[in-house]
Amino acid sequence: MATPKRMKPYRSWSSVDSVDPNDVHRLCETEIGEGDSKSSIPGGRCISTWTFSLVVLIISVFLLVGLFVGYYIRDGQNYSASENPVCDYTLRTDGYDPERLEMVHENLMYLMSGQRITDTARKMEAISLQKSGTISDEKMVNYVHENLKNLGMDKVETIKYKVEVVSLDPETPSTITVSKAGKEKFVLKQGEEDPEATEEGGGSGGGRPLLSVPGRAVGPLVYGFYGRKQDLFYVKKSVTLRNSVLLLKTGETSILEKLRLASLESVSGVLLYQDPSESAVSQEEFELVSYQLANGNFHIPVQLITDHESNQLLRELQDDGVVSPGEWADANRTTPYTGITSSNNTPPVIVDMDINVVKKEETITNVIGSIYGDMEPDRFVVIGAVREEKSGDDLDLGLGTAHLMEMAQSFVNIKFAEKWGPRRGVRFCSWGGGKSLRGLLEHLKMNKYVFGEQTLAYIDLDLYIQRTSTDKTIFEVSSSPALQRLIQHVLHQVPHPQDKQFTIADWQYDRPYNQFVAHGNQAIRDTLHSQGILVVSAGYIVNQEKDNEDSAVLHDALHHDQYHLAATRVLSLLSLHLMDDNHLPHSLLNYTKFIHDVYGRSLIDLSKAEAVVDRELFSKTIDQLLRIGKAFEAYVSSKDFTRIPMGTRRMNDIKMGVDKIMVSPPELRCTSPLLYGAASDGSSLLLKEAIKTANITKDWREVERIVKDIIQALEEVMSYLQFS
Repeated sequence: MATPKRMKPYRSWSSVDSVDPNDVHRLCETEIGEGDSKSSIPGGRCISTWTFSLVVLIISVFLLVGLFVGYYIRDGQNYSASENPVCDYTLRTDGYDPERLEMVHENLMYLMSGQRITDTARKMEAISLQKSGTISDEKMVNYVHENLKNLGMDKVETIKYKVEVVSLDPETPSTITVSKAGKEKFVLKQGEEDPEATEEGGGSGGGRPLLSVPGRAVGPLVYGFYGRKQDLFYVKKSVTLRNSVLLLKTGETSILEKLRLASLESVSGVLLYQDPSESAVSQEEFELVSYQLANGNFHIPVQLITDHESNQLLRELQDDGVVSPGEWADANRTTPYTGITSSNNTPPVIVDMDINVVKKEETITNVIGSIYGDMEPDRFVVIGAVREEKSGDDLDLGLGTAHLMEMAQSFVNIKFAEKWGPRRGVRFCSWGGGKSLRGLLEHLKMNKYVFGEQTLAYIDLDLYIQRTSTDKTIFEVSSSPALQRLIQHVLHQVPHPQDKQFTIADWQYDRPYNQFVAHGNQAIRDTLHSQGILVVSAGYIVNQEKDNEDSAVLHDALHHDQYHLAATRVLSLLSLHLMDDNHLPHSLLNYTKFIHDVYGRSLIDLSKAEAVVDRELFSKTIDQLLRIGKAFEAYVSSKDFTRIPMGTRRMNDIKMGVDKIMVSPPELRCTSPLLYGAASDGSSLLLKEAIKTANITKDWREVERIVKDIIQALEEVMSYLQFS
């Protein structure tokens, strides 16, 4: 059999090698000269020419059959002895071994330019400010689409959605009328331009975050603090919540949870406000909740008001004398007015809410560019950024989209320059709808089942900045504990922005690594967690001088270029490992150990609780999970497992399924996943808050239900791992 002279350096994208017909040579050739002639034997020939030829042909056929049979027998023996069988699913069709693949990943990282990221952001800002007949977002959509298309991606698509959005009616402003003893005290109007309120923020007019649910509500004003179960428990000791207007402060729990608990008490309306002395709720969360309420079946009128307006309402309660529960005062001593009216002889403060909104249809546009995986085309890493329009002096206009464009260009350049074919695919998504995440939500709605099954992880390119009193700028990556090992590996590869002689991990050697950092865009994280999708986000903890908010912003060009470049490099390497590693880089040993430690600390809380739970079963379950996690990791690393054709695919599905169980909240739990959200002592925040509430209300049913759900989820995880 002919043997090629040499192998090509790299194989093509096709998984089937081509055969060059020039490599096939004739085994023998018969030449007949001009002087040759047929010989004749007098008296006849002993054997004719055709008979001789037939005998030779038969012998040749038998010889060739023997050669083929011997070849296949030998090939079968070699296959059984080979450590890398031909049908091994781990073999890449581009011929890259792990060392070569690591080099390609490093080359891609250094292709990126921080200056190009900044230049792209400035170009996008200039495009949005151009005067033309089209709106700003249409110009941005065209810009992103054309750039992704010109890169030469496998597919670029622009998807439009028609959605209905609400806004306050400027022609018929919403009113909140406050009266006492039949006399009108004052009227708050919503929807009119109010420069003073715009500067304060937290309301719903003049460019402030909008959160309004239309309707009419009339009832006595009741202050409910944060609107938690324990808060409403204190309130109901003195007043009736039914048909009342509940005034709640943001914080502690999600807005959706506050509204859910309020609706269970049959209140007639809800007023929300932010306390400026506490951590502000992000504009993204307000807009996301507004969009979710507008598209749901929530019929209780809701209005977000300013802190100034809430103080006016609270003063009316204070003038009548308020009893503030000791627990409220201890929780927040800085708030001047906290409490509930307890005297039945005092005329109540009556609030008449008339919330008017206008609905209009808007077009939300998403731009998605895809590179398909060569071996697992049904698996994708989704890299997303929200397109934003310029507001005020925002220096980071389009910065997330600029990251997206830079990463896309680098991925495609490596694909063509080094003949790299990713094992799994990647999608670069530019979401429309701004901070309300309407583009992402509409995409999830239209791809409800496919998106969760196909998506390995979501890489969030909208960087966050946390302001603290830290001495130096610290880089953070927030994700699942299963990716802890991968994150540490990547941080040891990327140079630190301030001193490129060190990697990020070396520079931050004195900072303990938190297995799960619950930072980043909470709205994106919670939305995708509900679909069982891991979210990876990056950001910085920066120094903020006292009373100087601007000191925490990375204003200068060097910081913008270098810090944002470092973030892009880290996120790109994380994406590449998720795309190219044979086994998904989820360390289930780290994951099960994290679960064991979190719930082990929660057992201490349960030991002091009065809940009727089987703590011994809980303890045995988490111990058994840890042992199974160790056994699973050892099995996946063994040689026996690597010889199983298609074994990698099956194990990757199991790794995805395990994290989905703990990330996706059950139907009845709308505020927190089972696992994520660790308290300051490392225990489960979900359990700790439930125990705190039960200690006040003496109702332990919620704690018992949560423990039951946790044990059931852990048993499901163990079944996943054991059946592997």
